[in-house]
Amino acid sequence: VRDLTRIERIGAHSHIRGLGLDDSLEPREVSQGLVGQQSARRAAGVVFKMIKEGHIAGRAILLAGKPGTGKTAIAMGLAQALGKDTPFTTIAGSEIFSLEMSKTEALTQAFRKSIGVRIMEETEIIEG
Repeated sequence: VRDLTRIERIGAHSHIRGLGLDDSLEPREVSQGLVGQQSARRAAGVVFKMIKEGHIAGRAILLAGKPGTGKTAIAMGLAQALGKDTPFTTIAGSEIFSLEMSKTEALTQAFRKSIGVRIMEETEIIEG
């Protein structure tokens, strides 16, 4: 029996360290935790270059596709390539289409969580 002194949270994509691209933004066969998806990684490299050059700063990126095609892995690789200060949040469709809150509120909460913004509401109290 192994003695556990520290608990680590390991996710499905915790091994990804970047997009696995060379200097000319061409994808390597296996690199930085990504394998395959050559054309998707090349396209993510174009987006990476545009962000670095300041052409699409301050906006969100939506990746769409069938389940299991590597959207989350590509997004995490892009966030890792952009650096530690890049916010990254994964959202499942079931979180958005919840009956407990509106879609707008669910997305707003996810984005606030991602960028670490806490908006405090001011309430005016009148006594008398």
